Amino acid sequence: MINKATERAAPSSWSTTIRRARRFNQASPLDNVDVRQVSNLQEFLSGMHKLHAEYVRLGLLSPQPGDVLFSPWFFSPGNQLFVARVDQQLAGTIGFIRQSEQGMPAEKVSADVIAACGCRAEKTAEIGALCIDARYRGTGMLRTLYAWMMLYALFHQRVDTLFIQVEKRKARFYQDLLFFRQLGESRVHPDYQGREVALLHADVRAVAQTLRGAIQAGKGSGLRQLLASWQVEHLYRQLRQRLRQDTRFLWSARSMRHYCDLCGVNGERLNDSQRAMLRALLARA
Repeated sequence: MINKATERAAPSSWSTTIRRARRFNQASPLDNVDVRQVSNLQEFLSGMHKLHAEYVRLGLLSPQPGDVLFSPWFFSPGNQLFVARVDQQLAGTIGFIRQSEQGMPAEKVSADVIAACGCRAEKTAEIGALCIDARYRGTGMLRTLYAWMMLYALFHQRVDTLFIQVEKRKARFYQDLLFFRQLGESRVHPDYQGREVALLHADVRAVAQTLRGAIQAGKGSGLRQLLASWQVEHLYRQLRQRLRQDTRFLWSARSMRHYCDLCGVNGERLNDSQRAMLRALLARA
């Protein structure tokens, strides 16, 4: 359970957030977005190249070796990168990162706040690796990626709590429209050019229950009615189809070594659990 003493006051009531979220959800939909989990190393590298390019463009990162973002959290089983394409062109990425032996990226600067909130590790995850190509900003892509991740977390991964780190100046947007709440104060992040980041969380099951209660009387509150009311039923069908049909990318010693070499990474840049996973994969080769 979230420790309410560490949670900052919400900027608006749930009812106001729901009204704003409805307007946000109904504006300029993107009907031709194809979201799917990466199925091989090349797709993964393409996604991390896109992520690197957008972070550099936004001034969050200086150019990295190989022009590819290094994110070892995806080595852990259960963590997954998704890519969004429009007309076969890569348009965005989003990642699901479970609490695991590596921890979560947010724990680098907010481990104490996360530990104090009382979340169950097996039911906790973080949204990471989020980027949108500049051509698709303001088109509804963020809404699509966010809705996809919430559906994936709630119905496929069965998590209770999702964390996300965002720039301090963007935190209000996530709170007003996307049902997140901030924990603790914003902190300087050493990996993002010293910018301040806010740690946000969403109790996904509580959000789902709140949204069910917001459905107009007489329409029912079942799953189909909930999805249709928030105009994400097509995403839910797409998600189920993708997870049944698509092949999930699994790391091998060769693919992990290639990724590390491309990013100019040696053992000194890995933590103990990451080095152990790399040794285990190399031992199987």
